[in-house]
Amino acid sequence: MTPSLTRPVPRWLHIWAIVSVAVTFLLLAIGQFVTSFGAGMADPVWPTEPWYVFHTATDAEKAKFREQFGFFIEHTHRIVGWMVGGLVTVLTLGALWTEPRKVLRGMALVGAIVLLASYGEFHRAMMAQRDTLAADVAWPIREATTTGIGLAAMLWATLTSLLLRSQGAGWRLCAAIALMAVMVQGLLGGFRVKLNELVGTDLAAFHGVFAQVVLGLLVSLAVLSARPGAQPQTESVRRWARGSAIFAALIFVQIILGAWVRHFPTPLSQRLHFLTAFLATAVAVWLLVAIFADAAARARGGWIAWGLAGLIVVQLYLGVEAWMARFGQYVLPELVPVTPAGGAIRSLHALVGSGVWAAALALSLRLWQTAPETVHTLKMMTVEWAESRSEVVVPSV
Repeated sequence: MTPSLTRPVPRWLHIWAIVSVAVTFLLLAIGQFVTSFGAGMADPVWPTEPWYVFHTATDAEKAKFREQFGFFIEHTHRIVGWMVGGLVTVLTLGALWTEPRKVLRGMALVGAIVLLASYGEFHRAMMAQRDTLAADVAWPIREATTTGIGLAAMLWATLTSLLLRSQGAGWRLCAAIALMAVMVQGLLGGFRVKLNELVGTDLAAFHGVFAQVVLGLLVSLAVLSARPGAQPQTESVRRWARGSAIFAALIFVQIILGAWVRHFPTPLSQRLHFLTAFLATAVAVWLLVAIFADAAARARGGWIAWGLAGLIVVQLYLGVEAWMARFGQYVLPELVPVTPAGGAIRSLHALVGSGVWAAALALSLRLWQTAPETVHTLKMMTVEWAESRSEVVVPSV
């Protein structure tokens, strides 16, 4: 009888984590369209409520939402961002609730609630000044301080749980960091709009790269909340797990270079992005061939490896098309007109790159994940030990 491996967290949290990843990919897709079509400043007003263009906006702004593509995708991006924030909030609160020690559970939950409430007050104070010039904004220091206190309490409780080796402590810490990262990402997006007149579009690149950090955290939560594989973790599996981690880090560097090319297309950024693509492809081929040749590794993460292989093939094609559309026109990149086809290809290229990053990270985590001993396994070990102790030699008559 094969033992059924237990989940490290309740099943609903695993499903919620998967939904959070899916909606985050939707947010990334819309965000890539915002960048490709230059819609980052379609509406210079920030912060706004999710229902801004439906209830509080003027008739002219509502007409823009219906008729102007840039205004539509910019506000759709903001609305989906609110959805991701809500999903990650529930995910984190659910994760903190699984803390077995009551004192640490209460500390973590109180800290998270203070963090969320103070962040809301900070957002409300900024919303009251959304028509104020950036240089004249009075930053809500008190709300920011209270937010920091709530964050410190939540992280202290989760870190203490990790030091005490509580079951699932690492997963809860990752969930707490994911909530913090989503908040920071929301502020980066808002400051990109609010501070445009002071710092220009520089924050857009940081906003895009940090989105990949948020995606990585949510993918980690989805993978580590799944049932671990029943196959043993051999030395070869650990080797390919390390290889997958190196490949994931390389893809993240490639994403940073891609953001550099999209926002600051210098000759150096183009060359580095192009050369790193060759290196990443070579490492991917070596890694995937090795995993497919190893039965234990293939049993643990074979389906992720197949998905990663497919994404890489698609990404190479989109990369060539995006490169030709941007840099193959014999004119300066900034003078190339944005066409629907060109914008769609560049957006898809960036989005599939996020998929490659997510798949590489998921593969590494899946190969690293160890199977905890289950009740059934412990019972079987106890029975086997008892049987070995009770063996006697019966003399023949």
